[in-house]
Amino acid sequence: MKLFALAACLLAMSQFVGCYSTAGTSAVLNHNTGESVLFEGNTTLRNRIAVTAVTYDKVASGMNRVNFQLASQVQKEIHLQYRIAWFNSEGMEIDGDSRTYRPLIVQGLDSVTVTGVANSPNAVTSRIRIREWDSSH
Repeated sequence: MKLFALAACLLAMSQFVGCYSTAGTSAVLNHNTGESVLFEGNTTLRNRIAVTAVTYDKVASGMNRVNFQLASQVQKEIHLQYRIAWFNSEGMEIDGDSRTYRPLIVQGLDSVTVTGVANSPNAVTSRIRIREWDSSH
């Protein structure tokens, strides 16, 4: 199943469509129209947080920047970790080992935007990876 999801993402990215993953719940996003299609995965987290918008622009150095808007679907705060991965035009991840997960707390029914700047001029699309985080440990 993971191989099928990876193949679907790579095919989608080759047609100027990016992919992002939400703790096992993958989505294919058309960056031109903003439309997304969800695939089954981690239904618990998928029902608690949603990626509601993705936008790209460039920073002064000419590198791509991405903004992911996340929206809480529940009334209590959610403790998450996220990381943004960048991919070249062939769909290969660029320097994936250098990106670490960052903590993020989303208040109940609130929206937040996380931003990432590409780590290479060859980066053309990105994927956000989100997982639940237990801050008590």
